[in-house]
Amino acid sequence: MKIAFLGLAAFILYRVAIFTYSYGFRIFAEEPIDREPGIDVNVAIVEGKSVKEIGKLLEEKGLIRDGFLFILQEKFSEYSGDLKPGVYTLNTSQTPYEMMEIMSREQEETTASNSTSEADEETESESETEEFEEGEDNPAVTDEEGMGGAGEDAV
Repeated sequence: MKIAFLGLAAFILYRVAIFTYSYGFRIFAEEPIDREPGIDVNVAIVEGKSVKEIGKLLEEKGLIRDGFLFILQEKFSEYSGDLKPGVYTLNTSQTPYEMMEIMSREQEETTASNSTSEADEETESESETEEFEEGEDNPAVTDEEGMGGAGEDAV
């Protein structure tokens, strides 16, 4: 009975050692999901997301195999604490470290200016809509000008 118990304990210890070694190896040498060219996937990282949430998102999108492993990879990388919010196009042929490098870069100013101009356009269109929704005494929309009641549909 003792021999069987020692054999079982040795087998369990062996399996744990193999798993631990392979998991530890993957922290520093994780292979990409696909070979080149891979598939591009857009990922939006929101301000305040934790590394755990980012890892889970990347795993759900099929970019990495293990969200928890991503936490460890980020912790032991040069990008620890440097992941920035933004919208990124990542590829399944990239390693987690390549993805971290992309997500740690500053977003281009054109992206920020585009979102600002889009917000301005939305504000302008909301103002125009409010002008036409103010009521029937709006001189811009009258039947006398030949709109024939189609003024609201044309807006």
